[in-house]
Amino acid sequence: MSKLTEEALDFAKQHIEKYYDSDFFPKPFEFDAIWHNWTEVKNELSSKNVEKLWIFPPHTVPAIKANGTYRIVHQLEPVDAIIYTAMAYEIAEKVEAARLPVESKTACSYRLQMHEGSFFSAGGGYPDFDSRTIELAGQFQYILATDITDFYNQIYLHRLNNAIEFADAELKNKAKDIESFLSRINGKTSQGIPVGPAASVVMSEALMTDVDQFLQGLGLNFTRYVDDIRVFANDTGQLDGALRSLTTYLYENHRLTLASGKTKIMEAEKYVSEYLQNPYDLEKEEIFEGLEIFNPYTGEVEEHEVEIDVDEAAEQAFLVAINKAIDQSKLDVGLAKGIIRRARTMHSSVLVAPILANFQFFLPVVSDAMIYISQIVGENGALNYQGEIEAICASDSIKNPLARYWLEWFVAHHAVLLQGQNAQDLINSSANIENQAIAAVTNNNIAWVRHMKSQIYNTSSRGRRAILYSTKILPSDERTHWLRMTIGSTQFLIDKWVATWVLETT
Repeated sequence: MSKLTEEALDFAKQHIEKYYDSDFFPKPFEFDAIWHNWTEVKNELSSKNVEKLWIFPPHTVPAIKANGTYRIVHQLEPVDAIIYTAMAYEIAEKVEAARLPVESKTACSYRLQMHEGSFFSAGGGYPDFDSRTIELAGQFQYILATDITDFYNQIYLHRLNNAIEFADAELKNKAKDIESFLSRINGKTSQGIPVGPAASVVMSEALMTDVDQFLQGLGLNFTRYVDDIRVFANDTGQLDGALRSLTTYLYENHRLTLASGKTKIMEAEKYVSEYLQNPYDLEKEEIFEGLEIFNPYTGEVEEHEVEIDVDEAAEQAFLVAINKAIDQSKLDVGLAKGIIRRARTMHSSVLVAPILANFQFFLPVVSDAMIYISQIVGENGALNYQGEIEAICASDSIKNPLARYWLEWFVAHHAVLLQGQNAQDLINSSANIENQAIAAVTNNNIAWVRHMKSQIYNTSSRGRRAILYSTKILPSDERTHWLRMTIGSTQFLIDKWVATWVLETT
């Protein structure tokens, strides 16, 4: 067993403040309460062995992918997100040291370089993956391209434990704590790491270290990005043998399997022309270069970016780019994310209308779309899009749980949108008490708060904290009396921290 260091906890705070806790959900208000009480929180989390810290189930929803299938994505409880990020920080440097050298361009994805709250200050690595593929395709006749089925969800936690200890024997206790932590958030299931937190990238790259070594031992040239693997040779028989060996190794050592539908052996030049340098991809590269999108694939995006002045030419370029994305039969996620993130950096509002008009089409990037819209559209601006939002609130888009969550969250923050009947129906029928609480605060709906006070111990942990948050609109005497009683009686420290934050900042 081990304890979290103050250095790791401070890094976790900086990371979550500057970036995100999950790549798929809005950042919870509870973090403001945690930062307000940070000295006490840090003392609590650093004073106990990690195995003794309380852990709770994460928020999970199915997120749609561009091909119409779904994957489960996660948002850890706020304190658990801090713990997970801190644990990843404590192993990251040694995990990186155990990986194949950067210069080899074999393990291209997410080289770990911590700086000012970032795990990946050197970038995501996808351009290296593609450039190395093109380079090797010019040297060898054939390519084996494959990836791992449902990678994050299939990772066995004990194998991850072993991989972390393999990086450095001194990490043995931390490796056990990570396995225990992940098992507890999985409900004692020994398989799967959460999809959404940046810390999971650290875990996945730790797990793949021996796979890279195995591929290197085959004596063939290869390159890898996360679970996408490309191997090269002048003989298809060699690649068939490599596929057979890799399939066996992954199963016997990690219980992982390769995706049969995405596995192919073909001519290397043909692969490059069809998948990397086809006319569409070349046009996409021109779009990236024109908008100065240097790395649209990395998941780590700063919440507070420096705004860049946007001129008429740039606005036109954004419109051309987004229309190019809309014209495809299915959404190109990399292109869409790159365009939206660049528009967000430049604080350009030109994409709001086309995204709202094609909201269903943009569901695979709904998180990026709604972060962008929420930062661009203020209270006055929201009035300009009330009709579009009202229509979406009554559309099939709300059948998508992640899209509905984001829509509720956005509507709940804008009084003008809450005037619409469809928006009201959306909030009133919500299963997410936290979004109802935000709406109650926005609308100054004191009746909702007083009603929910009596229900507080019949709700989920997220709902309980939301009710505490909503008391900020109660008269001061009523709020102070009730919150002080809560602080004195609750067994949950995060409830105490939320109540203290509301008391001391309202």
